[in-house]
Amino acid sequence: MEEPTIKKEKKKNVVILVVDAFRPKNLSLFGYDKKTDENLFKIANEGFVFKDYFSSSNSTTPALVSIFTGLYPKNHGIMHQLPYTKQEEIDKFFQNNCFWLPEFLREKGYTTIAIDWLGLWFKKGFDYYGDGMSFEDVKKAPFNSAENLAEMAISKVSESKNPFFLFVHFWDTHFPFPHTNYEEKSGTELAIEQIEGENQKEYFRKRMKGNLSFTFEDLVGKYDSSIKRVDKQIGKICDFLKEKNLWDDTIFIVLGDHGTNLTEHKTYFSSSGLYDNSINTFLYMHLPEKGTKRIRGFVQDIDILPTILENLELEIPKNIDGKTIMPLIKKGIPVREHIFSFDGLCEDIVCVRDFKKKLIVAKNNHCYLCKGKHHEEIEEYEIGEDPGEKKDIYSGESELKKFLD
Repeated sequence: MEEPTIKKEKKKNVVILVVDAFRPKNLSLFGYDKKTDENLFKIANEGFVFKDYFSSSNSTTPALVSIFTGLYPKNHGIMHQLPYTKQEEIDKFFQNNCFWLPEFLREKGYTTIAIDWLGLWFKKGFDYYGDGMSFEDVKKAPFNSAENLAEMAISKVSESKNPFFLFVHFWDTHFPFPHTNYEEKSGTELAIEQIEGENQKEYFRKRMKGNLSFTFEDLVGKYDSSIKRVDKQIGKICDFLKEKNLWDDTIFIVLGDHGTNLTEHKTYFSSSGLYDNSINTFLYMHLPEKGTKRIRGFVQDIDILPTILENLELEIPKNIDGKTIMPLIKKGIPVREHIFSFDGLCEDIVCVRDFKKKLIVAKNNHCYLCKGKHHEEIEEYEIGEDPGEKKDIYSGESELKKFLD
């Protein structure tokens, strides 16, 4: 008698696309009056858009480590943005021997591909890591373009014979948006003339490399145009997955590593500080066979890892801070009542936030970027009534203080 054939279940692919300094306010999905997100708007009908997604840091380095470990920065060790990361932070990270998603998936038989330039410990667990930039390229522009990154991503996935984990980090939206041409001139007063404080002006001059002919309106327009560039390439990757019949077998995630201020809080084109502009960012998930929905309820970057593992039917590590958000997706059950975030650009600032209030505690508010200060020692905001965080209501006590002790 013939032995019955056992059909092996196909492993789901995993794609994570990170858009740097990505603020939801500038997407039509969140009510913006310009259509910067044509492709994201389209695929929103094929997955989940999260309205209350917050990064655990306002800077790239700690946030990416949180995505791959499921841990808050204070627990994985990397508290500050490169090049301000201290050696003791790096030592703590390696001593902790944290769970590392790329390494884990490679052990499970995945081809692991990263299209990014950061290197260092981020390379751990990837079969391929790079963005195709040569030394000569870097001298012309600090980051490779979204078009080139998408092309590389598609090429590397096409070569894979196994289920794949693809990580792509788009940098076009990082100030000063080096790959985005913006010809339209609007406004009359130059941006540099409106910036208060010499520290901020000097930061702006360095980032703009002497090109100070832009108004704030121009630079916001340039930021919007950079989102359009990235959005187009996200659409290209989606189309590729669908053409190759991979879409239905792929967990597809688009998110921001953090948000950014454009001109708010006298912080110019920087994610410094822990106001919502810096930490509230974008999250979209396509989970095979799970439906579509616009979702309210707190989610953080630390929750990405356990959610992926649950959908891959793999065991979730017990010693992580993240929680799977499937209860929120399936039944609307909140997975967390508070979010926490740590300032990776200032020496020692942390915040806790619920849906009503937000408390920011700055034990040392020196900003590494602009050398200025973005917060008082303690600030509190009535988020429900004051979403722009313009009126500090801290009176000496706060019910949120206990969460930071």
